[in-house]
Amino acid sequence: MELKLVILLLISITALLHTAAAMPSSQVVNCCTRVSHKVNTKMLKRVKSFQMQHDRFCAIKAVLLHIAHHTVCIDPNNAHLQSWMKKHQNKKQNNI
Repeated sequence: MELKLVILLLISITALLHTAAAMPSSQVVNCCTRVSHKVNTKMLKRVKSFQMQHDRFCAIKAVLLHIAHHTVCIDPNNAHLQSWMKKHQNKKQNNI
């Protein structure tokens, strides 16, 4: 009887550890909840860095443009933005 209890306990602990390992880290993720479909050259000239937001942790896909003291969320399908990103890969940060 005790052996069954020990085995059940070990299985439970193993399942718990697997679940915890599969969860995202305790890092806080701020997600864009909406995106702008427009971007202009003046804005892009002021971008310090950018990163991609994927729908793995957030509800929508977006490109986050870090400009001075704020962040702007842009639709990743915007053709002008895609062209700009290809030219400015050196400003890319880790994805969300």
